[in-house]
Amino acid sequence: MIESLHNSVFYEKPEVVSSAPGKINLMGEHTHHSGGFIFSIAINQRVYVSISSRLDDKFIAYSNREMEFEIFTKKSLDKIEKNKWSTPVKGVIKSFLDNGFDLPGLNICIASDISTSVELANSSATAVALSFAIRRLQNIEIEDIDLLHLCGMVNKNFSPHETIFDCIASAMGRDKTGILIDCRTLKYEYAPISKSLKILIIDIGKREPNALSQFLKRKSDCDSALEVISSLNPQIHSLCDLTSDELKRYSNFLDKSSMGKVRYVVGENERTLNFVIALRRGDLSMAGKLMFDSHLSLRNEYEIISPEIDAIVDISATIEGVIGAKLFGNCSGAVVITMKEKTGEAIRILSEKFQELFGRKLKIYVTPPENGVEVSFKS
Repeated sequence: MIESLHNSVFYEKPEVVSSAPGKINLMGEHTHHSGGFIFSIAINQRVYVSISSRLDDKFIAYSNREMEFEIFTKKSLDKIEKNKWSTPVKGVIKSFLDNGFDLPGLNICIASDISTSVELANSSATAVALSFAIRRLQNIEIEDIDLLHLCGMVNKNFSPHETIFDCIASAMGRDKTGILIDCRTLKYEYAPISKSLKILIIDIGKREPNALSQFLKRKSDCDSALEVISSLNPQIHSLCDLTSDELKRYSNFLDKSSMGKVRYVVGENERTLNFVIALRRGDLSMAGKLMFDSHLSLRNEYEIISPEIDAIVDISATIEGVIGAKLFGNCSGAVVITMKEKTGEAIRILSEKFQELFGRKLKIYVTPPENGVEVSFKS
């Protein structure tokens, strides 16, 4: 599809095509800023990119979803508008240039089937697909991890709601597995996800308008708590240096709300590592319990509250064949893991009961874990 799109838009075949998936966190939500672990999967929704060289210094990008062009030059990259489809495209070009890699003009096509109504890292997938395509086209000598740092800087500067960890999951995901990322070292490893399982991504059809500001407030509370704890114990450099038992020593020095948020972060770090152990042992009952526990802690301690998502998790707990369920993102939606043969029934029950409670329909996407970035020459 992306090849024919490129040909119809630019009247030439692309030289390189690539694609990168969106991603979803199964565990470890909101621990990255405290040096924790995240367990993610790459999903079956992707961004597709095609590129070809130009003889001038212009960059012409076309979005199939928006059906519009963006034309820019290197000089125009001093000011990049945020929250547009072209933001990660321009950000990648700028990051290459800022890191000393000179680029010729390019024709760029972008197509995506990643839902933008929930947080599935569409911008990160765009940055990954484009940066890996440019590396291949220009034969740039840069290691994967350094290229991912480049993508991470795009997120940091232009898409602050996404991170380098989203880029790692998008680039390095593997089918039939999840990826465990150490947010302190950026090292990652894999854990198997049984073929007997299906993962449901549930879009409740509603976005929390103050989600980003609330996230920043929670992060600020955690940062302030870390300052207090570090002043008492200089060996603590991040909240995830603590265990749950060690955290109890500092309860008298933190207010109730901050203590709850820190308790979530520290506990979630432990739950994430135990979740991976459970998957490796094939202990689906324990994996599911950890997901439900994670959701309760997100609601009761980290103070992310959504009646709709709470209802989905509560309903899921009553459905035969559901392994676990929890909130993901900043009140973005819910993720539910089911046994493959029970997936259809789970979708039916969730859809019907949600409609009864809230008077609107759910969007439910079914995905297995998928492979990460893919790149190929076409001419």
